[in-house]
Amino acid sequence: MHQSRVLRERVAGQSAMAAVVGAQATAPPLGRLARIFGVSPLTMEARAHYRGALGELLVGDALENLGPTWDVLHDLPLEQSVVDHLLIGRAGVFTVRAANYGRNDVTVDGPAVVVGGEQRDDISCAAAEAAEVSRLLTDAAGKPVRVRPLLVVVDPQRLTIKVPAAGVRVISSRELASVLAHAPRTLTGEEVALVSDLADLGSTWPAAESGAATAQKLDTQKLHRDFGTIRSSVSDSVVRRVLWGASATLVVYVAVCCVIAALVTVVVSSS
Repeated sequence: MHQSRVLRERVAGQSAMAAVVGAQATAPPLGRLARIFGVSPLTMEARAHYRGALGELLVGDALENLGPTWDVLHDLPLEQSVVDHLLIGRAGVFTVRAANYGRNDVTVDGPAVVVGGEQRDDISCAAAEAAEVSRLLTDAAGKPVRVRPLLVVVDPQRLTIKVPAAGVRVISSRELASVLAHAPRTLTGEEVALVSDLADLGSTWPAAESGAATAQKLDTQKLHRDFGTIRSSVSDSVVRRVLWGASATLVVYVAVCCVIAALVTVVVSSS
């Protein structure tokens, strides 16, 4: 019986990019003034996925550059979620969840990730994803397959591990390559090949086999182009807002200087 092997064709950030492109497809075009003043072109729905897509793309690029000793699959569908990246090598099998909180201070306090005083549930989500992937790969292999979760914080201002999370390693994207390069070997070459082969099978992932989206091949090149167009528009809007902000600051600075000069002139004249 032919086994579906469409999983390897999936790209980093595929689901998030598709969600952004889909949300933007029905968005009305911005007016001329909105474009001039740098109003974001993203709809509220698209914003919910945009930052995540950028984070997954950055982490995906880092994983693809690890070299031939690692096998990487992206955007694997689970029953209730998606695994951002699955990493298989001599150091073991890892799920990699990308968390993009922007350029903020991030603190890990046991089971919680705290960003700007707000708690996030990414640690528990990462643990649940790894457990489900382990169960699916174990069922497919007919023997236990250990899967360890990594939570990768994308380019934070600072990452502080106040209390380590139990069972989930939290690292910054800047540490990713180094951490994996120094990870001790736990699998033989044959075990790596077996897990890689099973991970590539659609039958290993029931959510992929039952999903209507797998009925037709996704044009990932078009997806990248469409997302790239949106990304360029967002970047342009950010640049325009920065320029307007800088202009406003300059105007205020010049005005303050003029007021001070006028006051000095009055004081000198009256003395």
